Amino acid sequence: MNVILFGPPGAGKGTQARLLKEGYHLALISTGDLLRDEIKRGTELGLEVKETIESGRYPSDEIVLQVFESHLKKVKDQGVILDGVPRTLNQAKKIDEIFGHLGICLDAVIQLAVDDEELIKRLSSRVICKTCQASYTPEVPPRVEGVCDKCSGQEFIRRADDEPEAIRVRLDVYNKQTKPLIDYYSKTQRLKVVDGMKPIEEVNKQIVSLLGESQVLTIKSGCLYSAQDI
Repeated sequence: MNVILFGPPGAGKGTQARLLKEGYHLALISTGDLLRDEIKRGTELGLEVKETIESGRYPSDEIVLQVFESHLKKVKDQGVILDGVPRTLNQAKKIDEIFGHLGICLDAVIQLAVDDEELIKRLSSRVICKTCQASYTPEVPPRVEGVCDKCSGQEFIRRADDEPEAIRVRLDVYNKQTKPLIDYYSKTQRLKVVDGMKPIEEVNKQIVSLLGESQVLTIKSGCLYSAQDI
């Protein structure tokens, strides 16, 4: 199974991606996490995108697709969840081409719908572990207060792109660049909309139900699109 989690910053894509990864034993491709790791390691690519990401803007399609394709080739046989990609119509079309060239199907695109005011509230209250970048909110706190679940780090900071000014930029960029993807994926019958305002467990149940329906369609019909559709 190959799935895209699609929605604005703060919609809960990362949380739902981790739940699906565990439930379906899929590989998680988060281009945001991959690029932040490049920044943390001080690589040439990381230095190139650091200022862009921290200001709330998106890196170029070329960079995102380069990172995405490189990682997809390593995990494609496992099935994948895409979190944070695609963000533009060009990326969506190129990703369909990449999937086609690798001979695999994109089964479903799950859109998490959340109001802007709720998004701002969520992002403004989010912190990350300084050591491993794992994120936490009041709704999804660490299991032990003050201690990171992932690496046991005990220092939490705010991401630069979660500051109020950067949040506004991120939502504006999302509205301009990413919403056209709704029409694109709707035309190929892959878009499924979930109410992201509900509690985490309820959102996950909605997604699991929709993925079950998508698997049935894929088994019956094969990929719901072809290279000619792109």
